[in-house]
Amino acid sequence: MSKVNFGNTKKFMVLLMTAVLLVVGVLGGFGGNTTVYAAFRTPKLIVTGADIEGGSVKAGDGFTMTVHLKNESKNKLGNISLKLSSEDNQIIMASGSDTIYIDNIEKEGEYDVTVELKTRGNLEQKNYSVNIDYKYEDNNWNTYEESATVNVPVYQDCRTSISEKRLTKNSVVTGGKTSLSFKINNTGKGSIYNVTAEITGDTITDISTYSGMIAVGESATVDLSLNTEKTGNDKIHVKVSFEDAEGKQSSITDELDFEVTEPVVEATAIEKPESEGNSKTLLIAAAAVLLLLIIIISIVKKIRNKKYE
Repeated sequence: MSKVNFGNTKKFMVLLMTAVLLVVGVLGGFGGNTTVYAAFRTPKLIVTGADIEGGSVKAGDGFTMTVHLKNESKNKLGNISLKLSSEDNQIIMASGSDTIYIDNIEKEGEYDVTVELKTRGNLEQKNYSVNIDYKYEDNNWNTYEESATVNVPVYQDCRTSISEKRLTKNSVVTGGKTSLSFKINNTGKGSIYNVTAEITGDTITDISTYSGMIAVGESATVDLSLNTEKTGNDKIHVKVSFEDAEGKQSSITDELDFEVTEPVVEATAIEKPESEGNSKTLLIAAAAVLLLLIIIISIVKKIRNKKYE
């Protein structure tokens, strides 16, 4: 009984499969289009990048994007189509179809596609993806399908407020102190950066504090001790400055009533000299003695007059 040589059998099967694939490829070239996916073939047309006019996009605004394509093959590529999309239609075509067609790109050539897009107005401030699915054919009418992703940075106008303003004392004397506290609230859809609060006024020593970054929906609490400099009925001015993700600076203001008064001098009793007090006492005593003598003399006279009657 002869042994089967499995090694030779495997080699034969590999050669057979290779021949079958070559025949199918040739027949496909003559008989019609054959889709070849990038996973099985080296990509010939690639997206090398994209430029966004202005660098970033405000939520709700339209913008222009230019997509750069490059033919890396040694042959002309034709029947090129690009379809643009994004998750939940966050970014859509400003007008027209979302599919762009290109007749051909010469070998080793480059081609730019410019499109008008628009973002939804309620997007949060961050990067969003535009997906580019594209197809093309080589000179044997084989169709290739590939995809790429382009990032679009979207920003929102900052919205900030000041709340819970409180002074521990609304009125103090010159040289006294009071404490000021309040909250800085980020009510927009994007983080704010380099947040600084400045407190000024005619009656106080100016002071400032740095709060850094405040994320979406978050607040920062400011608590400061204020020193008074001079008297007056004035307002304390609060100015909060901040930047958006693009470095654009903005500020908001608020104010509180405040009064600084002169220190009250308490009246003190004026002590009279001890000698003066003693003199008054002696005068009163002398008057009393004199009055007593007059009374006694009057009584004695009355008694004598009765004896002679």
